[in-house]
Amino acid sequence: MVSLADLTPPRSRSNSVSTTKSDAALPSFESLAPPRPPTTKAEEETHVRIEGLQDVVRLKVDAGPGCGGIAWPAGEVLSRYIAYRHGLDPSHLRNKKILELGSGTGLVGIVAGLLEPSAEVWATDQSILLDLMRSNVELNLTNSPNHRPNVLVAEYNWGEEVPSDIPIESIDMVLAADCVYFEPAFPLLVKTLCDLAPIDKEIEILFCWKKRRKADKRFFMMLKKHFNQYTVEDDRPGQKEVYNRQGVSLVRLVRKK
Repeated sequence: MVSLADLTPPRSRSNSVSTTKSDAALPSFESLAPPRPPTTKAEEETHVRIEGLQDVVRLKVDAGPGCGGIAWPAGEVLSRYIAYRHGLDPSHLRNKKILELGSGTGLVGIVAGLLEPSAEVWATDQSILLDLMRSNVELNLTNSPNHRPNVLVAEYNWGEEVPSDIPIESIDMVLAADCVYFEPAFPLLVKTLCDLAPIDKEIEILFCWKKRRKADKRFFMMLKKHFNQYTVEDDRPGQKEVYNRQGVSLVRLVRKK
């Protein structure tokens, strides 16, 4: 088990929030990113077209809670990748238990649920975003073949224990898009990934992000201690070159022994 003390970032000269004592507990994710009241209006909706789905994905968006309530490029890249792979071989998602981290609008989890009705998906984020995700699940999955949405919404704050309503031992796949944006939360995200992928567990982790700041390198330095990263090479021909030019990367993470 990885502790927060193990992931405490080194002393920094920047003004970013951090702790410099190796035995100091890090603050919670909620305390680092305090929520704000939602600002979404009924007409604030965006549509995302994913090849492989019959209809567009309808998303209510909300800038009130911060960047989490908006659809970002990495989420679309990851959604299109799992749709392309599912079109080639549906067994990748069939009967799988899938957890999405930092779901925000719920886009990636909703796409997974729409692609494969037999899959069970948990879309997770801070409490302030849960109503937004529930609204988006209802918009897109009320007419699911199962007669019930197979995407479940749950609160999961990085660095904390996995919620009891998420069967962590049974999770087959972890999806994460645009989660690298808030430097003080880097150690919390690494700890969460370690909790979800203990050593020797067979689990697929797909991690997609857009390169924005030099500080993001600190996250991958922390991550490298626990995971190997492998660039996804089996996307639709030509797609990787397109999103790479936009600064987006898609990798598989494999826990180090």
